[in-house]
Amino acid sequence: MNTPLPKPDRVRVTVPVSAEVLEAFQKIAQATGMSVGRAMGEWLQDTLDAAQFMGQTVEKAREAPRVVARELHAYALGLGDMTRDLLDDLAAKGRAADGRGDGGAMPRPAGARTTPPSNTGGNPPTTSPVLRANPASKVRK
Repeated sequence: MNTPLPKPDRVRVTVPVSAEVLEAFQKIAQATGMSVGRAMGEWLQDTLDAAQFMGQTVEKAREAPRVVARELHAYALGLGDMTRDLLDDLAAKGRAADGRGDGGAMPRPAGARTTPPSNTGGNPPTTSPVLRANPASKVRK
């Protein structure tokens, strides 16, 4: 009888990486007090779901590339919707917490002008800047 060998909890592998990748994981390892290999292993464990998703997506893309393109597009649209909902929820919670709104423009005081002071219909100045700079000149009316 052949009994299968038990699989070890962790397996050591050799992975070629660029100097930039190694430096990034060395910083993580130093900050967390673990070895570089352990830091890489934990990072890969944390991103396992994404790696499995990519593996399945690549397999499906070989069989039906258009279907996968549509699925990825729908996935991206869904992420956009989720992000918008999250931002809306955060904004609503912020307004409820401080009672001041979403941080946009301040409310206009009761006696404020209704049009901005610009060339969109406001009254023109009675004197030109040149005439104001020289008080000896006459003011035209």
